[in-house]
Amino acid sequence: MHKNKEVINRFKVPIISVLVFLLLSFFVLYTPKPVSSDVTNKFSAVRAAKHIEVISKKPHSYYDQVELKEVRDYIENTLVDYLGQSNVELFTYDKNDVIAKTNKTSKEVLYDVVNVMGKIQGKNDEGILLVSHYDSRGHIGRLGELGRSYGAMDDGYGVATMLELANLLKDEQPENSVYFLFTDAEEVGLYGAHMASSDPLVMDNAKFIINLESRGRYGPAYMFETSNNNHNVMNLYKKAKLPTTYSMATAVYSVMPNSTDFTPFKNANLPGLNFAVLAGLENYHTPMDKYENINFSTIQHMGVQTEPIVREFISNAKYVEENHFTANSDLVFFTIFAGVMVSYSQIFAVILAIVLIISFGLILFFSIKDQSIKKTIVTKTLPKGLLLTVILLVTTYIFSNLAAFFGKTTFSITYTRMNNANIPSLLMMIVVLYVLVRQFLKNKDINEILILGIGLNVLLTLVTTFLMPGASFLFAVASLFGILSYIVKYINNNIIKNIIYVASYGILILLIVPILWSFYNALTIGGLVILVLILLTNVVVTLPIIFNHFNLFNNKELN
Repeated sequence: MHKNKEVINRFKVPIISVLVFLLLSFFVLYTPKPVSSDVTNKFSAVRAAKHIEVISKKPHSYYDQVELKEVRDYIENTLVDYLGQSNVELFTYDKNDVIAKTNKTSKEVLYDVVNVMGKIQGKNDEGILLVSHYDSRGHIGRLGELGRSYGAMDDGYGVATMLELANLLKDEQPENSVYFLFTDAEEVGLYGAHMASSDPLVMDNAKFIINLESRGRYGPAYMFETSNNNHNVMNLYKKAKLPTTYSMATAVYSVMPNSTDFTPFKNANLPGLNFAVLAGLENYHTPMDKYENINFSTIQHMGVQTEPIVREFISNAKYVEENHFTANSDLVFFTIFAGVMVSYSQIFAVILAIVLIISFGLILFFSIKDQSIKKTIVTKTLPKGLLLTVILLVTTYIFSNLAAFFGKTTFSITYTRMNNANIPSLLMMIVVLYVLVRQFLKNKDINEILILGIGLNVLLTLVTTFLMPGASFLFAVASLFGILSYIVKYINNNIIKNIIYVASYGILILLIVPILWSFYNALTIGGLVILVLILLTNVVVTLPIIFNHFNLFNNKELN
């Protein structure tokens, strides 16, 4: 007991620092307090929720035409009340036209598709198009989903957010117009979006799209997808309040088979942004997707993110100018803390990759020259690290498969639908982290692991910068702070050393913890092997920095 107190007293500064950043990492994905319905000049999740209460009374899928019409009538009547009869229109698409457009069969397309659109007229007819779907899931879906959803979250969150925005903006006299499009039959094949994206009456005046989706129940509304070459699109997104986004998500989603209503518009070359709520998969496409389970803070976050973007767009005629959003590259971006987004161009990403390669080459050269690294880094440390990585990845993959088996669901690396998976997944990640810590402690020279970790991240930075730029920040940030912390040993001032150490692992903790949580919600327990791989690339830098700060490698009594 006396020894433990002595250890805590001796290392209380690094202990507190690590704990503080771990605590702060849970606030990166902060969602705001709902605004009361009495506040008329701000987006109110409380007002928005009243719409959800009405539209989610019954399941209202494409196959439930009576109930679906009730929801459609409510949306239409609400828009008429806000915007006036002349600014609300129904777009009815004959089922035969839908079959021809979507390449579906008459057994799949049973009814006409009806979209609802409201308009706030601006000085210019051209404007911004807000999209959400008003149908709910109506049958047993993929991989064991229950179906018969009430649509409170999917896509009640999007529908209610748009209706509340229509209410807030109804008295504006904007420079550019605002179009509110509520699509039909998203759940059965994006029928409404497909028809709208090829309809000149919709598309001729649409210069930008924001799609609002929800797969989850709580947590932030992520901006997870953009149109191609998003440099100028992201300049508009920067107007959002509490932006929550990772270009890594955009990069990964672009190579996945998933789609939303955003997809047809993106394919029609309409620039824009796609938002979705991810956390709380247990309600997705089930009867539990109902009003009693909605999260007001999440709805508030969706609203406060999108409202400033819409207001900015409609305030300036430049946004509807031809080719305003045209660009030749994507931005790299990520959320580092609540309301704080870092972004930079692909050109900067290339320059950063080159600087990191040169810097790593220099520290490698001088480390070899002063013999601070030995041949064992190649003959022992590297092979052991690779073997451990393979063992952890295989073990995690087997664990995910077993979880799916015992959970009586189909395994997929991107979507394994299983309730009560959070705790087992967390325990698996803790086990992986514990194994890594134990193995790192056995290494007498922690800087061998650090330099290997830097080298791995520099290599991944180089590869992703040219093949998947949106994901490059994850490895570039780890490389940068790994290099900074490595050269600390050449600094004599202890205050500067402490600042560099704390800043280095602090930033890396703030980055990795929210990313792991976000991607877990996106990929589910089936994607744990990918999360472990992401974790490994980070901790081979972060843990050595922490250990160096604690100076554990020189304190044998603590091993």
